[in-house]
Amino acid sequence: MEILKIFLIVILVHHTSAFNPAGSTSASFLLISCQNLFQNQRQFISNASPVSFESRCYNKYSTLVSVRTAVQGRDVCRSTSLLSQMTEHYSCNDITTLPQYLEQQNVDMELSMVICQAAISCIEISRHLATLPIDSFLQDGQNAESAKTNIQGEKQKPMDVIANNIFIKNLQSHTGALASEEEEAIILGSDSFNGTQHKYEIAFDPLDGSSNLDVSVPTGSIFGIAPYTLDKPFSSPGRKLVAAGYAVYSSSLEFVISLTNGSDSFAAGFTLGNRNRSEPSGIRQERSNEAVNFVLSRPNMQCPQQGSYYSLNDGREPDWPKGLQRWIHDAKRGMTPSGQVYSSRYVCSLCADVHRTLLKGGWAGNPRPHLRLLYEAAPLAHIAGACGGRGSDGIQNILDIEPIGLHDRTCVFIGSLKDVQELEVYGDIQQSAKSYKV
Repeated sequence: MEILKIFLIVILVHHTSAFNPAGSTSASFLLISCQNLFQNQRQFISNASPVSFESRCYNKYSTLVSVRTAVQGRDVCRSTSLLSQMTEHYSCNDITTLPQYLEQQNVDMELSMVICQAAISCIEISRHLATLPIDSFLQDGQNAESAKTNIQGEKQKPMDVIANNIFIKNLQSHTGALASEEEEAIILGSDSFNGTQHKYEIAFDPLDGSSNLDVSVPTGSIFGIAPYTLDKPFSSPGRKLVAAGYAVYSSSLEFVISLTNGSDSFAAGFTLGNRNRSEPSGIRQERSNEAVNFVLSRPNMQCPQQGSYYSLNDGREPDWPKGLQRWIHDAKRGMTPSGQVYSSRYVCSLCADVHRTLLKGGWAGNPRPHLRLLYEAAPLAHIAGACGGRGSDGIQNILDIEPIGLHDRTCVFIGSLKDVQELEVYGDIQQSAKSYKV
């Protein structure tokens, strides 16, 4: 609500010709401060409605006239009071939180709880990431000496362990079983939900792209939720997923989910609305229900059917199979069947690369069998499919691959439907397994 008051004051400052900032130091200072605060906090405002906040505010013209008069008269108290009357309606109806969205989509209570707990985990992780350079500096390399190797054969960073523990802490009591990229074996959840067996199991990569942490490149978290199979958990292909999601920790914290309802799948994006840890305001709620801080910002995510970007490590080109080399050669010159000239965009952070691809089109991936089926490939393919895109291993839809073990790996090509299908038609795009020293 406070940010909407500020927003309206800023509108009045810009649209009131009689206002003279030099006329009243205290009033102008307040209004300029409000304007700056709005610029810093504009992520509060949801773009869920096609009609802009400014347009709707101007519909309240009679009240604005009174507010404008108050501002011209340097009566900030009266202008704020009048603005309060106008913002009450917008604060209730113009924002859809994650729990509200799940309720609107008729998602059952237990699944909603699992998704919200995953969202809360991402919020907690984002807080640690926000101060990570300071923490690392103060610890002065102590963590590097105690670093362990995870089940994937990778050196664990301290944040890998922290993120993993956060997911387990928040989700173990809400699921029948958990599988983490950082853990060798399945983690059993609590016995029951409201006296009955848990309905869902969750597989997750708690912190994807952690090799980029030292330079503050965007990272992410990924998860997939499937019906819990007591006798053989995590044995179903991606087609059985009922929900999947990822977070991107960047200039804002974005949380994207896909849901399956019968034969229909759809995806939506949310943005963390209030990252102020000390002062409750706006839609900020107590820590135990922080999922409400995620505000619907991309109501109906759709991946373009074709894009103009590809995303993979061009430095590995000498090792690529002939089909992939041929597609990249043709794509740079507009010689693919589509005639599209492609550009390269590569962050080397899977969540960031896939997120950009789903919004802008093209494809992102890794031609090596490097990415984990349960924790990365299947959830992201589920989201891509819900957006109208496709996830492929280069031959078949990733959602059709049945896992053999907890830590199976696969080649991954995710993005626009036509782009990924075109890659598959070229053929010979799967690279053999190979490790690189970075």
